[in-house]
Amino acid sequence: MTTLMQASGQWSSRPADQRFSSLETLAENVAKVRARAHESHNVPYKALRVEAAGDDIKLIGPANVPASLTHWSFGQLAGRVGAPANYLRTLSPTLSAQNLNYKLARIEDHIGDDLDDRAAKLLLDVNGSFTVRALTGEGYSRIWNADIVSRLQALVDQNPQWQPAPAAFDGSRGLYASDHDLFCFMVDNERRIFEKAPGGGLARGFFVANSEEGDKAFWMLTFFYEFVCGNHRVWGASGIRELNIRHVGSADDRAFEQLTVELKRYAESSASEDEAKIQAAMNFKIADTKEAVLDAVFGLRIGSRKMLLAGINKADEHADWYGSPLTAWGLAGGLTEIARDVVHADQRVVAERAAGRVMQMAF
Repeated sequence: MTTLMQASGQWSSRPADQRFSSLETLAENVAKVRARAHESHNVPYKALRVEAAGDDIKLIGPANVPASLTHWSFGQLAGRVGAPANYLRTLSPTLSAQNLNYKLARIEDHIGDDLDDRAAKLLLDVNGSFTVRALTGEGYSRIWNADIVSRLQALVDQNPQWQPAPAAFDGSRGLYASDHDLFCFMVDNERRIFEKAPGGGLARGFFVANSEEGDKAFWMLTFFYEFVCGNHRVWGASGIRELNIRHVGSADDRAFEQLTVELKRYAESSASEDEAKIQAAMNFKIADTKEAVLDAVFGLRIGSRKMLLAGINKADEHADWYGSPLTAWGLAGGLTEIARDVVHADQRVVAERAAGRVMQMAF
Protein backbone atom coordinates (compact mmCIF):
# COMPACT_ATOMS: atom_id res chain seq x y z
CA MET A 1 0.00 0.00 0.00
CA THR A 2 1.13 3.55 -0.66
CA THR A 3 0.02 7.14 -0.08
CA LEU A 4 -1.06 9.27 -3.05
CA MET A 5 -0.26 12.96 -2.65
CA GLN A 6 -1.53 14.45 -5.92
CA ALA A 7 -4.94 15.52 -4.61
CA SER A 8 -3.39 16.83 -1.38
CA GLY A 9 -1.00 18.93 -3.44
CA GLN A 10 -3.95 20.47 -5.27
CA TRP A 11 -5.78 21.12 -2.01
CA SER A 12 -2.79 22.85 -0.40
CA SER A 13 -1.90 25.07 -3.37
CA ARG A 14 -5.16 26.21 -4.98
CA PRO A 15 -6.70 29.62 -4.16
CA ALA A 16 -10.35 29.79 -3.12
CA ASP A 17 -11.64 30.84 -6.54
CA GLN A 18 -10.24 27.65 -8.10
CA ARG A 19 -12.03 25.30 -5.66
CA PHE A 20 -15.49 23.91 -6.34
CA SER A 21 -17.91 22.15 -4.03
CA SER A 22 -19.87 20.21 -6.67
CA LEU A 23 -19.66 19.00 -10.24
CA GLU A 24 -22.52 21.35 -11.07
CA THR A 25 -20.67 24.50 -10.00
CA LEU A 26 -17.49 23.26 -11.65
CA ALA A 27 -19.39 22.53 -14.87
CA GLU A 28 -20.90 26.01 -14.83
CA ASN A 29 -17.47 27.59 -14.47
CA VAL A 30 -15.69 25.62 -17.20
CA ALA A 31 -18.69 26.07 -19.52
CA LYS A 32 -18.38 29.86 -19.16
CA VAL A 33 -14.66 29.68 -19.92
CA ARG A 34 -15.41 27.50 -22.96
CA ALA A 35 -18.08 29.91 -24.21
CA ARG A 36 -15.61 32.82 -24.09
CA ALA A 37 -12.88 30.87 -25.86
CA HIS A 38 -11.97 31.52 -29.48
CA GLU A 39 -9.34 29.70 -31.54
CA SER A 40 -7.44 31.44 -34.34
CA HIS A 41 -5.81 28.98 -36.72
CA ASN A 42 -2.82 29.22 -39.06
CA VAL A 43 -1.60 32.59 -37.82
CA PRO A 44 1.87 33.12 -39.36
CA TYR A 45 4.47 33.97 -36.74
CA LYS A 46 5.91 36.59 -39.07
CA ALA A 47 2.50 38.33 -38.97
CA LEU A 48 2.68 38.76 -35.19
CA ARG A 49 4.23 41.64 -33.28
CA VAL A 50 4.14 42.93 -29.72
CA GLU A 51 3.78 46.44 -28.35
CA ALA A 52 4.43 47.93 -24.93
CA ALA A 53 1.26 49.11 -23.21
CA GLY A 54 2.01 50.74 -19.87
CA ASP A 55 3.39 48.06 -17.57
CA ASP A 56 2.25 45.32 -19.94
CA ILE A 57 2.82 44.19 -23.50
CA LYS A 58 0.18 43.30 -26.07
CA LEU A 59 0.27 40.80 -28.90
CA ILE A 60 -0.89 42.21 -32.24
CA GLY A 61 -2.02 39.87 -35.02
CA PRO A 62 -3.11 40.27 -38.66
CA ALA A 63 -6.43 41.84 -37.59
CA ASN A 64 -4.46 44.56 -35.78
CA VAL A 65 -6.39 43.96 -32.52
CA PRO A 66 -4.24 44.05 -29.35
CA ALA A 67 -4.52 41.12 -26.94
CA SER A 68 -3.05 40.74 -23.48
CA LEU A 69 -0.66 37.86 -22.75
CA THR A 70 -0.94 35.67 -19.68
CA HIS A 71 2.17 34.51 -17.84
CA TRP A 72 1.79 31.15 -19.59
CA SER A 73 1.22 32.44 -23.14
CA PHE A 74 4.08 34.93 -22.79
CA GLY A 75 6.35 32.00 -21.94
CA GLN A 76 5.04 30.03 -24.93
CA LEU A 77 5.68 32.96 -27.30
CA ALA A 78 9.17 33.55 -25.93
CA GLY A 79 10.01 29.87 -26.17
CA ARG A 80 8.72 29.65 -29.73
CA VAL A 81 11.04 32.41 -30.96
CA GLY A 82 13.99 31.14 -28.92
CA ALA A 83 14.06 33.95 -26.35
CA PRO A 84 14.55 33.37 -22.58
CA ALA A 85 11.18 34.19 -20.98
CA ASN A 86 12.54 34.64 -17.46
CA TYR A 87 15.11 37.15 -18.69
CA LEU A 88 12.52 39.07 -20.73
CA ARG A 89 10.32 39.38 -17.65
CA THR A 90 13.10 41.33 -15.92
CA LEU A 91 13.15 43.96 -18.67
CA SER A 92 10.88 46.95 -19.13
CA PRO A 93 7.85 46.31 -21.40
CA THR A 94 9.51 48.40 -24.12
CA LEU A 95 12.76 46.42 -24.08
CA SER A 96 10.92 43.11 -23.83
CA ALA A 97 8.77 44.04 -26.85
CA GLN A 98 11.82 45.08 -28.85
CA ASN A 99 13.52 41.76 -28.17
CA LEU A 100 10.45 39.72 -29.11
CA ASN A 101 9.83 41.73 -32.29
CA TYR A 102 13.44 41.27 -33.31
CA LYS A 103 13.04 37.51 -32.93
CA LEU A 104 9.63 37.39 -34.63
CA ALA A 105 10.94 39.30 -37.64
CA ARG A 106 13.71 36.74 -38.06
CA ILE A 107 11.87 33.59 -37.04
CA GLU A 108 12.17 32.03 -40.51
CA ASP A 109 15.93 32.01 -40.08
CA HIS A 110 15.73 29.14 -37.62
CA ILE A 111 12.47 27.25 -38.32
CA GLY A 112 11.66 24.39 -40.66
CA ASP A 113 9.08 24.01 -43.40
CA ASP A 114 6.48 22.28 -41.22
CA LEU A 115 3.25 24.24 -40.68
CA ASP A 116 3.70 23.92 -36.92
CA ASP A 117 6.98 25.81 -37.26
CA ARG A 118 5.60 28.65 -39.37
CA ALA A 119 2.11 29.23 -37.99
CA ALA A 120 0.45 29.32 -34.59
CA LYS A 121 -2.88 28.30 -33.13
CA LEU A 122 -4.02 30.98 -30.68
CA LEU A 123 -6.46 30.32 -27.84
CA LEU A 124 -8.13 33.61 -26.93
CA ASP A 125 -10.37 34.57 -24.04
CA VAL A 126 -12.90 37.08 -25.39
CA ASN A 127 -14.54 38.95 -22.53
CA GLY A 128 -14.87 42.59 -23.53
CA SER A 129 -11.19 42.54 -24.44
CA PHE A 130 -8.86 39.87 -25.79
CA THR A 131 -6.42 37.76 -23.81
CA VAL A 132 -4.13 35.15 -25.34
CA ARG A 133 -4.43 32.08 -23.10
CA ALA A 134 -2.21 29.82 -25.22
CA LEU A 135 -0.02 29.89 -28.29
CA THR A 136 0.63 26.44 -29.75
CA GLY A 137 1.39 24.78 -33.06
CA GLU A 138 -1.37 23.79 -35.47
CA GLY A 139 -0.74 20.15 -34.57
CA TYR A 140 -1.93 20.73 -31.01
CA SER A 141 -5.25 18.98 -30.37
CA ARG A 142 -7.21 20.69 -27.61
CA ILE A 143 -9.21 18.73 -25.06
CA TRP A 144 -11.79 21.02 -23.47
CA ASN A 145 -12.24 20.91 -19.71
CA ALA A 146 -15.98 21.43 -20.16
CA ASP A 147 -16.21 18.18 -22.12
CA ILE A 148 -14.34 16.25 -19.43
CA VAL A 149 -16.59 17.56 -16.65
CA SER A 150 -19.67 16.79 -18.75
CA ARG A 151 -18.55 13.15 -18.95
CA LEU A 152 -17.97 13.04 -15.21
CA GLN A 153 -21.51 14.31 -14.71
CA ALA A 154 -22.79 11.57 -17.01
CA LEU A 155 -20.86 9.01 -14.95
CA VAL A 156 -22.59 10.21 -11.76
CA ASP A 157 -26.01 10.23 -13.45
CA GLN A 158 -25.56 6.62 -14.55
CA ASN A 159 -23.71 5.45 -11.41
CA PRO A 160 -24.77 7.63 -8.44
CA GLN A 161 -22.33 5.87 -6.11
CA TRP A 162 -19.56 7.90 -7.81
CA GLN A 163 -19.17 11.29 -6.13
CA PRO A 164 -16.49 13.98 -5.68
CA ALA A 165 -14.03 13.21 -2.89
CA PRO A 166 -15.18 13.50 0.73
CA ALA A 167 -15.06 17.06 2.04
CA ALA A 168 -11.59 18.21 3.08
CA PHE A 169 -10.92 20.32 6.18
CA ASP A 170 -12.22 23.43 4.39
CA GLY A 171 -15.23 21.68 2.84
CA SER A 172 -13.73 21.48 -0.67
CA ARG A 173 -14.44 18.30 -2.64
CA GLY A 174 -11.35 17.71 -4.77
CA LEU A 175 -12.64 19.67 -7.78
CA TYR A 176 -10.31 22.38 -9.12
CA ALA A 177 -10.14 24.52 -12.24
CA SER A 178 -8.38 27.67 -13.39
CA ASP A 179 -7.95 29.32 -16.77
CA HIS A 180 -4.90 27.06 -17.01
CA ASP A 181 -5.85 23.56 -15.91
CA LEU A 182 -8.34 21.11 -14.38
CA PHE A 183 -8.07 18.47 -11.63
CA CYS A 184 -10.88 16.22 -10.38
CA PHE A 185 -10.84 13.61 -7.60
CA MET A 186 -13.74 11.14 -7.66
CA VAL A 187 -14.53 8.22 -5.35
CA ASP A 188 -16.92 5.28 -5.01
CA ASN A 189 -16.93 4.70 -1.29
CA GLU A 190 -20.10 2.59 -1.17
CA ARG A 191 -19.00 -0.62 -2.86
CA ARG A 192 -15.96 -1.45 -0.77
CA ILE A 193 -14.13 -4.70 -1.34
CA PHE A 194 -12.50 -6.94 1.26
CA GLU A 195 -14.77 -5.35 3.88
CA LYS A 196 -13.53 -7.79 6.49
CA ALA A 197 -9.89 -6.87 5.93
CA PRO A 198 -7.98 -4.65 8.40
CA GLY A 199 -8.95 -1.00 7.85
CA GLY A 200 -12.43 -1.82 6.56
CA GLY A 201 -11.50 -2.89 3.06
CA LEU A 202 -10.82 -0.90 -0.11
CA ALA A 203 -12.82 1.67 -2.05
CA ARG A 204 -12.36 2.85 -5.64
CA GLY A 205 -11.08 6.27 -6.67
CA PHE A 206 -9.58 8.13 -9.59
CA PHE A 207 -7.93 11.43 -10.53
CA VAL A 208 -8.40 13.22 -13.87
CA ALA A 209 -6.27 16.18 -14.94
CA ASN A 210 -6.04 18.24 -18.11
CA SER A 211 -4.76 21.50 -19.55
CA GLU A 212 -6.42 23.32 -22.43
CA GLU A 213 -3.28 25.36 -22.98
CA GLY A 214 -0.53 22.84 -23.68
CA ASP A 215 0.89 22.62 -20.17
CA LYS A 216 0.34 18.89 -19.65
CA ALA A 217 -1.15 15.80 -21.22
CA PHE A 218 -4.60 14.46 -20.45
CA TRP A 219 -3.99 12.27 -17.40
CA MET A 220 -5.99 9.75 -15.44
CA LEU A 221 -5.05 7.64 -12.42
CA THR A 222 -7.34 4.90 -11.04
CA PHE A 223 -6.74 3.11 -7.77
CA PHE A 224 -8.16 1.32 -4.75
CA TYR A 225 -7.68 2.99 -1.38
CA GLU A 226 -8.32 2.50 2.33
CA PHE A 227 -9.30 6.06 3.32
CA VAL A 228 -8.93 9.76 2.48
CA CYS A 229 -7.93 12.19 5.21
CA GLY A 230 -8.94 15.83 5.66
CA ASN A 231 -6.17 17.23 3.46
CA HIS A 232 -7.03 14.73 0.70
CA ARG A 233 -4.06 12.47 1.14
CA VAL A 234 -5.10 9.06 -0.16
CA TRP A 235 -3.93 6.34 2.21
CA GLY A 236 -3.48 2.66 1.51
CA ALA A 237 -3.60 3.01 -2.28
CA SER A 238 -3.08 -0.07 -4.45
CA GLY A 239 -3.95 -1.43 -7.90
CA ILE A 240 -2.83 1.87 -9.45
CA ARG A 241 -3.34 2.32 -13.21
CA GLU A 242 -2.23 5.38 -15.17
CA LEU A 243 -3.30 6.82 -18.53
CA ASN A 244 -1.53 9.66 -20.39
CA ILE A 245 -2.64 11.08 -23.75
CA ARG A 246 -0.65 13.88 -25.38
CA HIS A 247 -2.52 16.70 -27.12
CA VAL A 248 -1.61 15.68 -30.66
CA GLY A 249 -3.54 14.15 -33.54
CA SER A 250 -6.95 12.84 -32.49
CA ALA A 251 -6.19 13.42 -28.81
CA ASP A 252 -9.71 14.51 -27.90
CA ASP A 253 -11.30 11.42 -29.46
CA ARG A 254 -8.73 9.10 -27.90
CA ALA A 255 -8.96 10.75 -24.49
CA PHE A 256 -12.73 10.52 -24.31
CA GLU A 257 -12.78 7.00 -25.70
CA GLN A 258 -10.26 5.89 -23.08
CA LEU A 259 -12.03 7.87 -20.36
CA THR A 260 -15.36 6.29 -21.29
CA VAL A 261 -13.93 2.78 -21.49
CA GLU A 262 -11.93 3.08 -18.28
CA LEU A 263 -14.75 4.59 -16.25
CA LYS A 264 -17.33 2.16 -17.61
CA ARG A 265 -15.07 -0.77 -16.71
CA TYR A 266 -14.25 0.74 -13.36
CA ALA A 267 -17.79 1.81 -12.47
CA GLU A 268 -19.57 -1.37 -13.52
CA SER A 269 -17.15 -3.90 -12.09
CA SER A 270 -18.65 -5.65 -9.11
CA ALA A 271 -17.03 -5.99 -5.70
CA SER A 272 -16.72 -9.73 -6.23
CA GLU A 273 -14.95 -9.21 -9.58
CA ASP A 274 -12.47 -6.78 -8.03
CA GLU A 275 -11.87 -9.07 -5.08
CA ALA A 276 -11.27 -11.96 -7.46
CA LYS A 277 -8.70 -9.94 -9.43
CA ILE A 278 -6.83 -8.84 -6.34
CA GLN A 279 -6.97 -12.33 -4.89
CA ALA A 280 -5.54 -13.68 -8.15
CA ALA A 281 -2.67 -11.19 -7.90
CA MET A 282 -2.10 -12.17 -4.28
CA ASN A 283 -1.99 -15.85 -5.23
CA PHE A 284 0.11 -15.46 -8.38
CA LYS A 285 3.67 -16.42 -7.47
CA ILE A 286 6.11 -14.97 -9.98
CA ALA A 287 8.96 -17.25 -8.90
CA ASP A 288 10.20 -19.20 -5.88
CA THR A 289 13.02 -16.86 -4.80
CA LYS A 290 13.70 -13.13 -4.82
CA GLU A 291 16.53 -13.62 -7.29
CA ALA A 292 14.27 -15.55 -9.65
CA VAL A 293 11.54 -12.92 -9.30
CA LEU A 294 14.06 -10.21 -10.17
CA ASP A 295 15.21 -12.12 -13.26
CA ALA A 296 11.64 -12.80 -14.43
CA VAL A 297 10.45 -9.22 -14.01
CA PHE A 298 13.61 -7.65 -15.42
CA GLY A 299 12.99 -9.74 -18.54
CA LEU A 300 9.79 -7.76 -19.10
CA ARG A 301 11.92 -4.62 -19.73
CA ILE A 302 9.80 -2.46 -17.44
CA GLY A 303 12.57 -0.95 -15.33
CA SER A 304 16.13 -1.20 -14.09
CA ARG A 305 17.29 -4.09 -11.93
CA LYS A 306 18.07 -1.58 -9.18
CA MET A 307 14.51 -0.24 -9.15
CA LEU A 308 12.95 -3.70 -9.33
CA LEU A 309 15.17 -4.98 -6.52
CA ALA A 310 14.19 -1.97 -4.40
CA GLY A 311 10.55 -2.86 -5.04
CA ILE A 312 11.11 -6.46 -3.94
CA ASN A 313 12.89 -5.36 -0.79
CA LYS A 314 10.18 -2.81 0.02
CA ALA A 315 7.50 -5.47 -0.44
CA ASP A 316 9.43 -7.79 1.86
CA GLU A 317 9.77 -5.00 4.42
CA HIS A 318 5.99 -4.55 4.42
CA ALA A 319 4.96 -8.17 3.95
CA ASP A 320 2.29 -7.63 6.61
CA TRP A 321 0.59 -5.25 4.14
CA TYR A 322 1.33 -6.80 0.78
CA GLY A 323 1.85 -10.46 1.54
CA SER A 324 4.70 -12.36 -0.08
CA PRO A 325 7.12 -10.25 -2.19
CA LEU A 326 7.27 -13.24 -4.55
CA THR A 327 3.69 -12.56 -5.72
CA ALA A 328 2.40 -10.07 -8.29
CA TRP A 329 0.39 -8.24 -5.60
CA GLY A 330 3.34 -8.05 -3.24
CA LEU A 331 5.84 -6.77 -5.80
CA ALA A 332 3.33 -4.31 -7.30
CA GLY A 333 2.76 -2.90 -3.83
CA GLY A 334 6.48 -2.58 -3.20
CA LEU A 335 7.04 -0.76 -6.50
CA THR A 336 4.14 1.60 -5.84
CA GLU A 337 5.58 2.30 -2.39
CA ILE A 338 9.00 3.33 -3.74
CA ALA A 339 7.35 5.41 -6.48
CA ARG A 340 5.87 7.62 -3.77
CA ASP A 341 9.34 8.67 -2.61
CA VAL A 342 10.89 9.24 -6.05
CA VAL A 343 11.69 12.94 -6.54
CA HIS A 344 11.73 13.11 -10.34
CA ALA A 345 8.35 12.71 -12.05
CA ASP A 346 9.66 10.70 -15.01
CA GLN A 347 11.29 8.14 -12.73
CA ARG A 348 8.17 7.99 -10.55
CA VAL A 349 6.06 7.24 -13.61
CA VAL A 350 8.43 4.40 -14.57
CA ALA A 351 7.99 2.79 -11.14
CA GLU A 352 4.19 3.22 -11.18
CA ARG A 353 3.91 1.75 -14.67
CA ALA A 354 6.16 -1.14 -13.68
CA ALA A 355 3.78 -1.86 -10.79
CA GLY A 356 0.85 -1.93 -13.19
CA ARG A 357 2.69 -4.26 -15.58
CA VAL A 358 3.52 -6.65 -12.73
CA MET A 359 -0.17 -6.76 -11.75
CA GLN A 360 -1.07 -7.69 -15.32
CA MET A 361 1.06 -10.82 -15.00
CA ALA A 362 -1.64 -12.32 -12.80
CA PHE A 363 -4.48 -11.93 -15.28
